[in-house]
Amino acid sequence: MNQGQIRCGRSLSRRDFLKGALAAGAVSALAGCVAVPSGPSPAPAKPAPAKPAEVTKVTFLIWGGEAEQKAWEARRQGFLKRYPNLDVEIIFPPGNYTEKLTAMIASDTAPDTFVSNNLRCDSQRKILLPLDNLIASDPDFDKQDWFPGGLDGGKVKGVQYAIPGGLGPQVVFWNVDFFQEAGLKNPNELHDKNEWTYDRMLEYSRALNKKEGNKITRFAFLPYTQWWTYIAGFGGEPFNADYTACYMDQPKNYTPVQWYADLWLKEHVAPLQEERGEFGSWPGFRDGKYAMFISGPWQQARLADSKYRWDIAWPPLQAGGRPLMNSGGGGSVIYPKSQKIQAAFKWISYIESAEGQAVWAGLGFDLPSHPSLVTDYIAGKFFTNPKAIPPSVRLWYKVVEASVKSPHTYITAQAGDLLNQAFSQINTGAATAQKAFTEVNKDVNTALNAC
Repeated sequence: MNQGQIRCGRSLSRRDFLKGALAAGAVSALAGCVAVPSGPSPAPAKPAPAKPAEVTKVTFLIWGGEAEQKAWEARRQGFLKRYPNLDVEIIFPPGNYTEKLTAMIASDTAPDTFVSNNLRCDSQRKILLPLDNLIASDPDFDKQDWFPGGLDGGKVKGVQYAIPGGLGPQVVFWNVDFFQEAGLKNPNELHDKNEWTYDRMLEYSRALNKKEGNKITRFAFLPYTQWWTYIAGFGGEPFNADYTACYMDQPKNYTPVQWYADLWLKEHVAPLQEERGEFGSWPGFRDGKYAMFISGPWQQARLADSKYRWDIAWPPLQAGGRPLMNSGGGGSVIYPKSQKIQAAFKWISYIESAEGQAVWAGLGFDLPSHPSLVTDYIAGKFFTNPKAIPPSVRLWYKVVEASVKSPHTYITAQAGDLLNQAFSQINTGAATAQKAFTEVNKDVNTALNAC
């Protein structure tokens, strides 16, 4: 043999070896043999480098400012750790979100996933993939860890088209320093006595406005949240159960909106439209230009760096009134023509899973809609900035239990536009709430039943 000799436990002639090599027992004949090289051994072959795992990337269309974009990136990083073979490109379109989505679908460049603002119309347009089978077959999807009815906001006629996001109950954010300065009681103490009504809030607002000479330097109230909040707080019912009929021409629904508009038009405890540029929006509350405003949990992170003490309180409620909550009526969906449906489902289910919502909630946005997260949330364990935790953080889920859902994500876009146009007239004093809503109600009913 030219690469060495064979030494065995017994002597083998060349003839014996050749015979053994041709025989069936050749392997056993060599069992006790060791190769002895007669020259230098060849270098061992290097193993082929491992082929990197292929990564599937999906696209996701969503809106949001700088804070939201950072929060979405934090969710993406968690997704990458959970599923190393998957990735997502998060697209924040400039301008009108709905117009951008419509244009992308028309040009055959639709994202794999996006957020639907109107499930009823989007399902009729056939741009949503039913998710029931994907949910049922995915072992990562914990269908039991949702509040009762928590997934219903993503359904149309019993079919699951979307995975709804977190919870957005509306509360009063109030400046503790200003209330104490004015000698006013904690609104939560008044609520416990059934005394924190809109009438009482107006009394407080008159005491909280601040003037220097003839100029108002601090307004009591920032007009921020949508006017639906006041209809709910007064006990109104603007729609029927399936949002196919509108009753905004009834006093129980337009009277609360007029009360809200009169905060600036008559009482001037909130800025007139022409004054809002000077006093600003939520940053004005943070900076001490307002004493109160009504909004949801996403404000917590925004207010963390305020130099003032602030807290949350129950929204005012008249007899029969209830708090309002942004919840359901939309959510993350999959475009049915996507070529990456399984990966897309992993993304939309991850972002609203307990893990994904913990990231979102910890950055000071929506409340988690998973019971498994409530204890840790109110203990402040998810918050990345302790200054974003209000002293009354436990109040959030008490308000959730009492809330009704906001209609604005359940009605058609056309109906919403008509109602908002009517409110624009009320906002400037160009028309009363009775006149504006009565005139538009018929057209709204038509729009509710057309996509």
